[in-house]
Amino acid sequence: MNREKLHALSKRKKILLVVLIAAVLIALCLGAYALLSRLELEHDAAPEGAGEALSREELEAADAALAEELELDTTPLDVDSESIVTLFYNGQQYRYNDELSVLLIIGIDDYDIEAEYAYRNHTQSDFLLLAVFDNAEKTCRLIQVNRDTMTDVPVLGYQGTYIGLANEQIALAYTYGKGLEDSCENTVHAVSRFLYDIPIDNYFTLTMSAVPVLNDLVGGVTVTVEDDFTGVDDSLQKGSTVTLTAENVENFVRSRMSMKDDPTNLNRMRRQRTYMTALFSALSDAAAKSSSFAVDAYDAVSEYMLTDCTVDQLNVYADQFNGYTLSEIVTPEGEAVKGEKYVEFYIDEAALQQLVIDTFYVPVEEE
Repeated sequence: MNREKLHALSKRKKILLVVLIAAVLIALCLGAYALLSRLELEHDAAPEGAGEALSREELEAADAALAEELELDTTPLDVDSESIVTLFYNGQQYRYNDELSVLLIIGIDDYDIEAEYAYRNHTQSDFLLLAVFDNAEKTCRLIQVNRDTMTDVPVLGYQGTYIGLANEQIALAYTYGKGLEDSCENTVHAVSRFLYDIPIDNYFTLTMSAVPVLNDLVGGVTVTVEDDFTGVDDSLQKGSTVTLTAENVENFVRSRMSMKDDPTNLNRMRRQRTYMTALFSALSDAAAKSSSFAVDAYDAVSEYMLTDCTVDQLNVYADQFNGYTLSEIVTPEGEAVKGEKYVEFYIDEAALQQLVIDTFYVPVEEE
């Protein structure tokens, strides 16, 4: 979206759009990790004969060989399927709530959005937040998905098409494709599948470069430090209240593996929620003091964004964020364990089923 289109938005909607961008700032979740060992193939791997004009048959053969090498589950994946319309759960019949609209907010562990010409890129989707708008009840439920969640992730082959499923961290869904729309869409498919094929209408992606930019635009965000940052950042003393700057904000929202308290993603997710709440308040104050703040903030981070939303769709989401009652952020329950090399989060299936029912379905009343 260019500056001319942005000026077409009302002043109020510009401010709301900045708040939407801020939510993604939990790009926050941003830990630059090595890929799981089972994905540690040569990054620019290509089928034999790369650089030549390969036929469709040769590319299909290369994709089949890749699927076999990665030991993928090659069950066909209908990525265009609709959600289940009706189902039974604990003896009660439910139907999908057709009053919902769903936005997936993605924070990636990279500083720039750029294409990488391979079937796999180096970027992961470390922050995943679903905004579920109920247009009848005028409410918005926010669901944060742990980036370490072990689930079936769609894998894209050399042709950029689906070739199978790999059971791995959901953050890795973004690594397939060139790192642009294809990787965003693959992440959408992974999250949808994880949540029992619920439909996701749009995505909104932001890189970690926007975090210090917006933090400084509001003059810093004040938080209470609850974790031990010893050896990571001496400016973040446990128990102290600090105003984060461009120099330490990334450590606060991103640090994980080097932390003494908890090397899992759970404490970091809590810090991200703390930061987001304080940032929202600071953004509102800044927008109230300056009529140009919304445009300036948008321009400052626009190069670090990627979305399939049109201007009109962004207008709608801005209105919904403004007019609907927002819930506290919830996250699916589960257990974080140390795998062979990396932390893996295993979901509580019963709790996840209940969360999906409560969020996306309504009971069918008996006649």
